[in-house]
Amino acid sequence: MASFDSINYSLRPSKSVQRGLVFDGLRKLSNALDLSNAVYIGFGSIWFTDFVLAHKTLNIDDMVSIEANEIGFKRAQFNKSYRTITMMQGMSQDKLPEVLSMPGYLNRPWIVWLDYDSALNEGVVQDFQWTLNNAPPNSVLLFTFSATQNAYGDKPVQRPERLRSLLGDVVPDDLSKEDCSKENLPSVLAKLAMDYLKSEVADLARPGGLIEAFRVPYFDSVGMVTVGAVLPAVGAVPAARAVVSTGDWKCLVDEVIHAPQLTLREIAALQSELPPVGAITRTRVQELGFDLQDEQIQSFQKYYKYLPSFAEVVV
Repeated sequence: MASFDSINYSLRPSKSVQRGLVFDGLRKLSNALDLSNAVYIGFGSIWFTDFVLAHKTLNIDDMVSIEANEIGFKRAQFNKSYRTITMMQGMSQDKLPEVLSMPGYLNRPWIVWLDYDSALNEGVVQDFQWTLNNAPPNSVLLFTFSATQNAYGDKPVQRPERLRSLLGDVVPDDLSKEDCSKENLPSVLAKLAMDYLKSEVADLARPGGLIEAFRVPYFDSVGMVTVGAVLPAVGAVPAARAVVSTGDWKCLVDEVIHAPQLTLREIAALQSELPPVGAITRTRVQELGFDLQDEQIQSFQKYYKYLPSFAEVVV
């Protein structure tokens, strides 16, 4: 079953936080790198949530969506949000090279967000390598993949070997079973994947190098990882580094984001306390009339601006 048959990607709260952080970062990078003329490349599925944001918030018109599933491709053709979205049917490993031959696309920066619903595998690593090799200067690359632990081995002791087969020497020999547990694997994978991207660009000797910009592990029904970087032109390196190194850059996240599942009434009550003078305490939540765990309160307070606002509407 295709993932779009079981998941509405526009409604997952932790995914919404991740998407909000990414586009907050892309807006800031756009000002520094002039990404208004960029081409957006991704997996729009049948929802096109990130494509709508790319158009509305980054003023990007030209977009490419790749869909491997035959029925999914037909549904995506029907549901695509804008006429300027070009649909490609097939696997990303086969279709990404075709973008190079599209008129004018080679001479413009790309924002590539390959948002897989699968775990890290040989095909994903191949896409890492291809985009690092071929993306034009000033491109921004993002990759999202599953951190479901059993996809890397049934037992934690098996997982380091699997990761080493995918990512090579960036995986340390002393990677422990604890590192590969359900709780820790998203953060560990985020670091290892970023280390791999850095090592690949070092081998390629791209003139502008690579600037780490996005590291967002999160958890919805399963653990997920998003990593991303800027491939700046030589002259744009100082501007890109300045953006990513500022104190308000929020896209390098150390902890796993786990947005709480809240009712509309609970959200309204908590939002009435924000922005806070200090940390919202569990005692204060109890005074409001309900209860949450401390980590749920902290997560809401930190990421509430990125949580989705929606309601069921009968039409």
